[in-house]
Amino acid sequence: MCECAVKKKKLESVVTVKNSWRLNKLFRTEKLIREVDQDARAKRMGICGNTIFVKAKKGEPSSVLFQPQVRCKDRVCPVCNAYRASILSRRVEELGKDMQNPHLLTITASELNRSSLKTAIQCYKKSTSLLKKERSWWKRYIRGGVEHIEVTYKEGTGWHVHSHMLVDLAVDRKVENMQLRDNGMFLDPIKKDLEHLLSKVGLGTISDIRPVTEGYGKEISKYSMKFGLDISDERLKEIIVDMKGKRMVSKFGNCYGKSIDDDMEELSQEEEKEYVTFGTLKGVVYKTFKETGINSDLASYVLEAVKIGLIEIDFAGHKLFKGSDIEESELEREDEYSGDDYFFNNV
Repeated sequence: MCECAVKKKKLESVVTVKNSWRLNKLFRTEKLIREVDQDARAKRMGICGNTIFVKAKKGEPSSVLFQPQVRCKDRVCPVCNAYRASILSRRVEELGKDMQNPHLLTITASELNRSSLKTAIQCYKKSTSLLKKERSWWKRYIRGGVEHIEVTYKEGTGWHVHSHMLVDLAVDRKVENMQLRDNGMFLDPIKKDLEHLLSKVGLGTISDIRPVTEGYGKEISKYSMKFGLDISDERLKEIIVDMKGKRMVSKFGNCYGKSIDDDMEELSQEEEKEYVTFGTLKGVVYKTFKETGINSDLASYVLEAVKIGLIEIDFAGHKLFKGSDIEESELEREDEYSGDDYFFNNV
């Protein structure tokens, strides 16, 4: 028989794909949005979670993005927020490259106004506005930067608002919270003055200032809303209603007018051209794990999707992967994105 007449056997995938915590929470949030009578908004979010594409720059696995086919762009959508966080982290580090003395600065709200999310956000933004107008510290030491507001919730203590910032510090040295002198460690004078100013404008004195280290973009952009997996539906509804339309990322000072787009959480049209789409997320998983082995070019994308809580994968004990370097337990491992914490990224 002629070889061309013989049909090639179709290679079967040896993996099952399941939704992980991020997609599960998307559909939970969709349900709660319907309960507050915002059906159109809920429908957009549901569509967003159904088809996710894998895209990256050629030869740069770390550039991977998981983009919904039709993005709802909702501030409480876990999938859209993961997409935006990936872009924001790179934008932040691009800004840092142009700074003379980049530092990370974290400031917190006071312990007041924690029972209501709406009130907590309003008070925090009013206080930080006063902070940025102060000539005694802010105008003196900060050339410019980018701010990312984060909100956490814990039973018993309530809502807690604080900001992670990348700032261009207008001094000719590196600044840490503590300064080493001949007779021991002392509070750095710049940090001491900052604490005094924070109390003056109605913010908490808890703050942190230090030089940037590798990966600082992710530290600033990782998440904006953080709370336990067991958060109640009532609190989730509070987020859905009170955080709608709130701006959580902003530039200030000498970071205005930079070549970076004003929208720091979206790709520009030129950047879009640099990316290649590899297919749907499930399709990429099936292409990666076949009876004949692993497609190493795609495996890193799958592992990243597992890491950020989009999917779980199950080999069902297939003989191909017994004793291999990639074990099921490794692929399904949880990291800082899962466990007891659930993140709404970039709300």
